[in-house]
Amino acid sequence: MRTSHVFLIAAAFAVCASAKAADRRDAELEMSQALTAVQTAEREDGARYAPADLNEAHAMLDNAQRAFDLRDWTGTAIYAERAKVSGDLSAARSRQHRAEVATAEIERSVDALHARLPNGGTQ
Repeated sequence: MRTSHVFLIAAAFAVCASAKAADRRDAELEMSQALTAVQTAEREDGARYAPADLNEAHAMLDNAQRAFDLRDWTGTAIYAERAKVSGDLSAARSRQHRAEVATAEIERSVDALHARLPNGGTQ
């Protein structure tokens, strides 16, 4: 009977240790994804077109790093996810701005071509 208790305690300890390791791996994965999202936002000119979102992403990434240093895996994952979302939002707003600028340029070009046609492009 005593041997079975020792075995159960050892098994419970192994499960707890592996669960903690899985949490750390999850936190590391979240941190990696957040860092990628923030770097993408920076490349997409987020500081120019969506600075508030990029600043939020940096702040959340800093919070995630502090939580990671404290081995707070859940906190790390939460802050990293928020950093990822803010980074993605910053990048998306930057792409939207560039798309709007490109669309306006195309519309100006089309208008200029219409103006060159006889009757202004109308029949």
